Amino acid sequence: MKQLKNEELRWVQINFNSLFLFFLTGICTGLVITFYKMGIDKFAKLVTGFLKNYGSSPMGKIIFISAFFIMASIIYFFTKVDPNIKGSGIPIIFGVLDKKFNVDWKKTLPMKFFTSIVTVGSGLTLGREGPSVQMGGLVGQAVHQIGKSVEERRVFVGASSGAGFAVAFNAPLSGIMFAVEEIYKKTNRKIFLSSSVTVFSAIIISNMLLGNHPTLENIPKIKALGLSAYSHIFFLGLLTGLSGVLYNKVIIGSKKYGEKIKINPFVKFVIPFLVTAIFLLMDINLFGSGEHFIFYPLSQNAEPLRLIYYYFMKLFLLAIIFAVGCPGGSLVPLLAMGSLVGNIYGSILAGAGIITPDLILTFSILGMCGQFSSIVRAPLTGIVLILEMTGGSFDYLLAVAIVAMLSYTLAESLHSKPFYSHLYEMMVGKN
Repeated sequence: MKQLKNEELRWVQINFNSLFLFFLTGICTGLVITFYKMGIDKFAKLVTGFLKNYGSSPMGKIIFISAFFIMASIIYFFTKVDPNIKGSGIPIIFGVLDKKFNVDWKKTLPMKFFTSIVTVGSGLTLGREGPSVQMGGLVGQAVHQIGKSVEERRVFVGASSGAGFAVAFNAPLSGIMFAVEEIYKKTNRKIFLSSSVTVFSAIIISNMLLGNHPTLENIPKIKALGLSAYSHIFFLGLLTGLSGVLYNKVIIGSKKYGEKIKINPFVKFVIPFLVTAIFLLMDINLFGSGEHFIFYPLSQNAEPLRLIYYYFMKLFLLAIIFAVGCPGGSLVPLLAMGSLVGNIYGSILAGAGIITPDLILTFSILGMCGQFSSIVRAPLTGIVLILEMTGGSFDYLLAVAIVAMLSYTLAESLHSKPFYSHLYEMMVGKN
């Protein structure tokens, strides 16, 4: 009996020591990802300011395209020094957890931080979330190594990856869900507790520096839909499911096709930067991940044909930059594209007098959830993420859940692999 009590006491002591390290990991992750978000914001304001003030002049256009060429050259050099900074970084975390990849956090973390600020902030069709997850995971790896924890390294890496996701969207519950549903793909008491402590401490630090407000501010309260609207909700779920399958096919296909193109690697890497620069000079609305499209129904919404143009342009610009392995994420662009699908469908229904115009925003936000569920294949995370991003705007979650599960089911039935898992399989296959 005495031996049993000693073992129980030792279990408590180990966990209290570990909890302190998880708390410390969360603080460090919160600081890193918050400064990363601040860097993106400042760089994006610099670039958009230049486009607005000088983008229409011939000299301004030359300077802008030249700047993108220089930026591409620098990023290309960094990807050659450390290939682990390429892409979103989430598959790299999968590899670290499975002990398939060896990543030197001392080299990869600062390089991913710098390159992703430049690529995401410059206006390329990339998102902040993938690098946030990877950098969060690397912070966990660092604390585990420096703190010499007796816990498995994978517990620190997984928990801090979820914290990186949480800070990227200021969505703590989504961060925990992402760790459980996407990173670990299972849960137990250790996973839940370590992820919760790390996520909550990271979010607290982030809120101290940036304030506590939802990612999508000023979204009005969305009331429960009437039963008559649910037939349209069902169809929206199918549309976002098909959109997700198309997304996976195009983006994964672009990566496969890009590897087959036999031209100078440097030239191949630079071309998407220059193409993006040219399109940004023609239409500043194509800037960045496309998060601003989510707010279109709140202001002077574009016509459906214009929205369709934005959808396919963002898909194209993401595909060409993703094909060359540029550092940056794809999750925020996929959310923006999902909002466009919902906006297009809602606008068509409103134009035909089937729904009232105020419901277009509801369809737009539901489209985000459906797109996430069909692509990432993590519907519960998608539901909670949309709820947190909008500041709890939904009075009733049935419509969100229906769209999420229909999109998920359709993507599964069409044998479309989960996006990040598919990327990971491709990376492991090459190694």
